[in-house]
Order: sequence, then C-alpha cells, then structure tokens
Amino acid sequence: MRKHLSLAIILIALGSLNVFGQTLADSIYQQNQKILKILESSSVSTQIFLGYRYFMEGNDHFNEFTVKRGYINFQKSLNKYLSGRITPDLTVDQEGDGEGDLEMRLKYCYMELKDDGNYWIFSNPRVVVGEVFTPWIDFEEKINLYRVVGSHFLDKASIVSSADFGITSTALIGGKLDSNYQKEVSSSYPGRYGSFAFGLYNGGGYHALEKNNNKTLQWRLTIRPLPEVLTGFQISYTGAHGKGNTDLYPDWNFNAGVMSYENKFFTLTGQYFKGVGNHEGSISDVNGKSYDVDGYSAFVELKFFKKKLSLFGRYDYMNTDKITEKVKSTQEVIGISYHIYGKNQVVLDFNRNTKAGKSVGVIEVMVELAL
Repeated sequence: MRKHLSLAIILIALGSLNVFGQTLADSIYQQNQKILKILESSSVSTQIFLGYRYFMEGNDHFNEFTVKRGYINFQKSLNKYLSGRITPDLTVDQEGDGEGDLEMRLKYCYMELKDDGNYWIFSNPRVVVGEVFTPWIDFEEKINLYRVVGSHFLDKASIVSSADFGITSTALIGGKLDSNYQKEVSSSYPGRYGSFAFGLYNGGGYHALEKNNNKTLQWRLTIRPLPEVLTGFQISYTGAHGKGNTDLYPDWNFNAGVMSYENKFFTLTGQYFKGVGNHEGSISDVNGKSYDVDGYSAFVELKFFKKKLSLFGRYDYMNTDKITEKVKSTQEVIGISYHIYGKNQVVLDFNRNTKAGKSVGVIEVMVELAL
C-alpha cells in the first residue's frame, strides 16, 4: 500500500513539474516574442573616435592614447511617422574632480515626426522635438566627413552648437535626386533643388544649463541651382538670432554664406560668416556687450582608388574684434584617410591651432569605428 502511495505521489509531482515547466516555457516564449516585436523596428549603433596623438607646443612635447568621442545610438520606430532616438555621448572630462575620466552625457534625446510625402515643392518633412540637432552643423557633417579630426568650423569656434534643447524642422525642395547620385556621391539631404532647416532652441547648447529666458532662432536654406549640370553644387545660407547663454543676455547674431561641391572624385567647401557674440555668451565683455566676430573656412577632399583613399585639408580663420585688440585664431589641417567600409576609416593627420600668437601642433592617428 505504501509503495502504491509513494508511486502516486511521485507521479503527481512529476506531472506538476511537467505542467509548471510547460507553463514556464510558454511564458518565456511569449516574453521573447514581445522582445522580438519591440526589436523589429529598433536599432542600436555606435560611432567611436579613438587613437594616438603627439602634441607639439613650443619646446614642450607630449603624447597620449585617447578616446576622443563615443556615441551610442538607440532608435525606435513606433510606426512610419513616429520614432525616437537617444544618443549618449562619451568624452574625456577636461576639468574638475573627474578630470581625465570618461564621462557620459546625452547628445540627442528626441521624438521625430516624419512623412515621405510631397507638399507643393517640399517633400520628406521632419520635425524633431527634445534634445535635437541644430540646422547647420548637422548638414555640414554630411559633407565634411572628418569629424574624427575635430569639430567643424563654427562649432569649434563656439559660434554655434551642434545640438541643443528645442525643436528642428527640415524638408527637401523639389523632390529627390536620382538614386544613382545618392549611391555614388551622397544620400544626405538629397533634395533636387535643395533643402532647408530651421528651429527654436534654448541657445546654450546640449551640454549647458539654460541661464536666461531667451530662446534663439537658427536656420539654414540650401539651394541646388543646377541639378542637371552640376548636381553636387549647393549654395547655403545659415545663421542665428538670439542672446548668449548668460544672465547678462549678450547679443548673439551671425549670418554665413557657404558654397559646396561634391562628386565621386572630390569635395570642396568654402564659407564666410560675420556676426556678434556666440551661443555661450563668452565673446563679450564683463558688462555683457558682445564683440564683433567674423571668419572663413575652406575644406577640400580628393578621393582615389574608388574612394578607398582620400587626401584632405582644411583651413579656418576667425577674428574677434575686442575693444582694445583684435584676437585672431587659425587652424590648419592636412591628412590622409583609408576608408575601410562605410564610415569606418583610419586617419593620419597633422593639425595646427594658433591663437594670439601661440601655436599647438598635433600629429595623430585616429580610427573611426561605426558599428
């Protein structure tokens, strides 16, 4: 009798375990299906700038291995119109208690509304809200692909930030260029007759607190005047109007004209800007009166061996017209790049920055990984 009772208990226990196991398996399967459904319209990517740098400043020479920047992009589409993006930004802390540490901050955190339709002469409109890209630098980075070397001209000069808290709207003009041009040259902002972007922002940039009640207007208008003859030729007008990000509300206004040309063999850009103050409010006196600023930049890239190898150069000039003096700064860059695949590349470059007569030269070998 006891043997039969023990056997019955064992059979009941095994049956219960089997039911529990099946229930657990079903639960795990359902959870996995939910995760897969979420991931169907999600993407994760990274962009990392790392390498070796050798500095020359007067008689002082020093070198370092470094991670210049690291971006991790998390994107999720809810449907064909609505999506979101979060991009943490890794950089080396240059000051304070954490000097030398790799710190993480957010570069982008926004909701995006987009439409692939055509509306009169405009098409592919986008509206992004949150911590967003600003009109000019986002466009320039699609032409000058060497952010791995350093920030682009107006960003490096602290005239305008590449990202800020606010809202950006963009659209193409005249539909899209043919797919052959987009494949062989560039698929970024491929408006047949150009594109535009404008927005309203806090003004201090993505890594600054808002220190006044002012909001800044920024814009870009790009025209492609000869899409059939000189497809890669574009003329852009960009600028900003507002106040610098301090409690003294220093004036910040600038206007810039840019010409650019892209094809399979080379890329050329030239730009000139003129204005007062900057987005940080740092180009001003102790009373909040902004200084006049102006400058220009030129960039060239020559492409060889089916775009596997590039030679590139850049020259920046900026003048700050203070009350008692004129402060001039320049940057010279020359480099060579081997393009591994897509945005992945190895860059060897020399760049020299000069300000108020003091010069710092840097030789560097940098790797850009885009995964």
